Amino acid sequence: MNFLFICPSPGTLGGVETLIVRMSRWLVTNGHQVTLLVENGDNWAELLPKTAQHVVLGGRFAELYYYYHAKRLWNSLGWPKPDVIKGFDFGSSWIATQFGAMFGGGCKVIAGMYGPAAFKWYFAPESLRPWSSAKIILGNYLNNIPASARVFCGVDQIEELEEVHGQKAILWPIPIDTSEFDPALRRPKWGKIVSIGRFSAMKEYNFYMIDIVRELRAKGLDVSWSVYGHGEYEPAMRAQIKKQGLEGVISIEGTVPYRHFRRVLEDAYIFVGMGTSVLEAALFKVPNVNALAYDREGKTTGPVYRFPRGSIGPGISAPATLKVVDEIERILRLNPEAYREEAERVGSHVEIHEMEKSMNCFLQVVRDAEPVRYRRSLFLANYPLWLVRRVATSFVRTRKRGHPESSQLLINSKAQN
Repeated sequence: MNFLFICPSPGTLGGVETLIVRMSRWLVTNGHQVTLLVENGDNWAELLPKTAQHVVLGGRFAELYYYYHAKRLWNSLGWPKPDVIKGFDFGSSWIATQFGAMFGGGCKVIAGMYGPAAFKWYFAPESLRPWSSAKIILGNYLNNIPASARVFCGVDQIEELEEVHGQKAILWPIPIDTSEFDPALRRPKWGKIVSIGRFSAMKEYNFYMIDIVRELRAKGLDVSWSVYGHGEYEPAMRAQIKKQGLEGVISIEGTVPYRHFRRVLEDAYIFVGMGTSVLEAALFKVPNVNALAYDREGKTTGPVYRFPRGSIGPGISAPATLKVVDEIERILRLNPEAYREEAERVGSHVEIHEMEKSMNCFLQVVRDAEPVRYRRSLFLANYPLWLVRRVATSFVRTRKRGHPESSQLLINSKAQN
């Protein structure tokens, strides 16, 4: 099959970009064709297989949101018609639906979503102006894309969609490709905690982990924390580490090449993190504690084996009742046999995410996906709405939609303003 991927990437190697690279490599290796339309490809597009054609559109990516502009841009590429078009967020799913209408003839459209808080926060119904692009894009997603063609990576997203809009979707265990990592051998060092991820919004655990290290050491537990990554939180993290006199036991290691992921974890006793990184650590049999998105209080559901199988995180119907500090202490106090059992348990729970199992599941999703409903009148309506938006923004102050202050917002309330 010929797959077309559409992604408005900011140009950094994040979770979605890593997912696209993994999917592309596996599909190409297994005899499929892959083409990509991306907004920015800096720092990650070179990782794509050489046979996967891609175009980095930059500012022209915005043209894809408008039917005739998208059609003209596509015709200029001279690429063959795809069999499957996959989006990776709401906007790219709108674009994928437009392309599906252009191509017709049984072309499948798969709408993927890989971030939390979409329906209760970023696309909360009462926060959307009647003329906003988000409103028309959400309407297309809900009314024209069937449940069998909507793919999520976490049960929290599925529960959120059902709670806010009464609709359903499919859980897909996103792939982990262990062949990408340099060989490594586990030699866990008691007390060493490791985290890997960016220092920015959603990853607020980078702050409370400093307090946790201080608390554990005050109990006489000789722990250390090595944290890998970079981002805008780093100056504040360094200031907090210095203020608490923890320079000798907390080290900010900067970024690490992705292939070295397992080498970094060779001597880790515990991994604290979220998203794909905690799944990857679990597959390497590193006992772990899952951090919640946007949380500053240090709450957790515990290790990955408390997730529904195949999910990247816990569901919102099962709110966090544990504390990260208590879970870390629990693992530290396990006897050697119990520690080995913990390691085996986290590893076996995430085996469903192994590359072959995950991608064969994805192909089954493609085969089972029902046709998307196409409404050209909806696509064409985006043109006059563009003009309305330009006029409206001159008279109406639009409040910027920031990040949720804590994961509890997603649990304790319905749509947020």
